[in-house]
Amino acid sequence: MRPEKKRIAMSEEEKVVFEILKKAEKIELSELKSLAGLSNKKWDKTIKGLTKNKLAKVEKTDDGLFVEIFG
Repeated sequence: MRPEKKRIAMSEEEKVVFEILKKAEKIELSELKSLAGLSNKKWDKTIKGLTKNKLAKVEKTDDGLFVEIFG
């Protein structure tokens, strides 16, 4: 039998950012931040929560800073 996947509790802000990420798959960090419309403090908490729970990852390339769904 396969172990049951645990559901990760997300805040409302995390849900909003994750939905934007699901549609875009990979997006520039500054663009995602402006689309989310969160304050700096809420943005920091939200992106840290998503990366900590391995739902999103931030990647720095020569082209800039990008956020994408983990996996």
